[in-house]
Amino acid sequence: MAVSLNTFSSGSFLNAGFACVFLVSVVLSLAMPVEAQQPPRSPEAERAERERQMADYLRRGNPPLRPGSRGYSIGRPPVELSKEIKARLEISPEIKTEYAAFLKMRNTGVFKLLSDGSEADPLAIKSASSTQMMNPIFRATSTYSFREKQLGSWLLDIVYLEGQIRGMMATSHLIFTQLGVEDIASVTAETPGMPFLASLAQAKSPEEVDEIAARLAPGISDGGFRYTTSTWPRVGKIYGLRLVAYGFRRGNSFSPGEKDLLLAFKIATRDEDGSITVVWKELHRKNAPVFKLK
Repeated sequence: MAVSLNTFSSGSFLNAGFACVFLVSVVLSLAMPVEAQQPPRSPEAERAERERQMADYLRRGNPPLRPGSRGYSIGRPPVELSKEIKARLEISPEIKTEYAAFLKMRNTGVFKLLSDGSEADPLAIKSASSTQMMNPIFRATSTYSFREKQLGSWLLDIVYLEGQIRGMMATSHLIFTQLGVEDIASVTAETPGMPFLASLAQAKSPEEVDEIAARLAPGISDGGFRYTTSTWPRVGKIYGLRLVAYGFRRGNSFSPGEKDLLLAFKIATRDEDGSITVVWKELHRKNAPVFKLK
C-alpha cells in the first residue's frame, strides 16, 4: 500500500501527535474507493479544504512537552511494556556479535520492530481494524523514528504493519528501494540506487509537498531500480531510504522535526513470531523546509 501526502486532501486527521500517523496506513486505503466515486473538486475548493485540514491538524496536533533528563522533550511519557514484550525487543547476542564492528561506526544503529502477530500468538498486537495504530503498545514496539533514533518516538517515520514497512507521517515524503549490495558498511550516497534518492528535490511549498507525494505514491522505476513508499522486508537485503519531514507553523501551533535524511538499512533477521531486526546507517542529515501558514 502506497503512502502519500495526499492525506492532506483525503479529509482525515486524528486528534493529536501520533494520531496523524495511522490515517496514512489505514484510513486512506479505505477512503480511496469512496472518493473515486465523487465528482472532482475545483482547485480553489481543494486548496480551501487543505488549508482547513492543516489548520485543524496544527490546532490539535501540538505535541505535549514532558520533563526529561535535558530539560523538556516532545511527546508523552513512555508506555509501560510487559517483561515478555521487553524480552522480544532485545537484540539477540548473535546479531550484536555479527555487527559489532559495523555498530562501532558513526551514525549506525540497530533496532527491532515487533510484528502485529498471529491469532495464535498470546502477545500479538491485533491489527484487524484501523484502531490498532491508536494502541500505545503497538506504537511503542512497531514504529521507529530515524530522526530521533528510537522506537515509539513522537516523530514516527516508519511502521511495521501486516508484513510491510511503510512510511508514517502525513507531513513527510518517504521512499525506499532495494539495493543490489550485500555489505551495508560499504553503502554510500554513490552506491547504485542511492543517487536517485539523493537527487529528489525538497518541496518549496505545501502545494508542492502534495505534488511530490502524488508522484511518489504509485512508485517510480529508474535505472533498473524500483522506488516505492512501502516495502516487503526480505532478510539479508539492504534498502536505501530517503525521508523528508517538513515543518509547518501557524501562530503558536507547529509540527516539529523537520529533517531530510538519506539512509541505508538491512533486515538482519526475522524471528518466528514475524518480528524483524534492522541495522541501519545514516548517510546524510540536514534540515528540511518549514512552511508558515496563514
